Amino acid sequence: MIWRVLRYIFIEDYIAKLVCFGIGTGLWFYVEFARVSQTTLNIPIEYIKKPVNLFLKQGQTRFVKVAIRGRDEFLKFSTAGMKAEVNLSNAQSGEAKYPVIFDARQLPERVEIAQKPETLTVALEKGAAKKVPVHVVTSGNPDGAWKVQKAVATPNEIEIDGPEALVASLGAIDTEPVDVEGITRGFSRKVNLRIADQISTDKVRNVNVRIDLVPKTFSEEQQFDQIPLKIQNLDAALDAALSDTTVQVLVQGEGAAIKKLKSSEIYVFINAEDTRYNARTGNILPYANESGMPVKARLLSGNKKVQIVAVTPDKVNVRFTVKPDYVKKTAPATPAPGEGN
Repeated sequence: MIWRVLRYIFIEDYIAKLVCFGIGTGLWFYVEFARVSQTTLNIPIEYIKKPVNLFLKQGQTRFVKVAIRGRDEFLKFSTAGMKAEVNLSNAQSGEAKYPVIFDARQLPERVEIAQKPETLTVALEKGAAKKVPVHVVTSGNPDGAWKVQKAVATPNEIEIDGPEALVASLGAIDTEPVDVEGITRGFSRKVNLRIADQISTDKVRNVNVRIDLVPKTFSEEQQFDQIPLKIQNLDAALDAALSDTTVQVLVQGEGAAIKKLKSSEIYVFINAEDTRYNARTGNILPYANESGMPVKARLLSGNKKVQIVAVTPDKVNVRFTVKPDYVKKTAPATPAPGEGN
């Protein structure tokens, strides 16, 4: 009985059965393999574990191409959230190759990686820091009877750090545009900064901006150069050396009054009343070197038809020293030979 069953299965009409088996195998192969295709994905790169003192040079690769394969219906999926990683934990300044990591578990089932880059060339550079002024950007125009006299940011300068070349190229940090369209009076508000990629401002993301208006009757402007910078309230025991001894002054006002104004009528000064010489200790208090002392200006004539708009530079560095006569007066007396024994 068993023999007849086996004979029927494997021997009788075996040619037809082999043909059917071949057709079935071919259909299975077609379904499973013949419809497999390949496509390429652009995967964003995340640079991880970068040393804090190094920065990516501009123009670094932002995406890598990863080739995947699978059946057509399995290749239709969202790539949102996918990423490739480049580990920079042992990176040094300069250009070098670093391994590219792409976790295949980000792909759906029945989709596999066909090809991906093993390494990526990355260029890094050392960081730098410096202080730059804040430039207030305005948009629009005030009411027809008014014009912007000045736009001032507080703080008016901030410290930035980032890639050496990028920091060197930045002369100022701009604000987001401040809309002054149609205004009839000045105002103050908080405004965000436009901070370039890879630039850090030590968590300073915005500044207070003050917009001052002036009537359009003050339509003329004139710049006075080489105005001497003077020191007020300087301690009699001290001398002061300024980083800038002259400044530029921009004035605004009625045309006739501007023409009559002389440079000798502009008084520009810094106030040194807070710096004093301590004769007992021989020290200059609070500091012998002061950075960023504000420059002030006024018109000696008191002409109300002209006003000072800007002084450049508006801050200077000052180095205070003790006059030789005062050093001699306060120096400890030298004992005569034989005294004190």
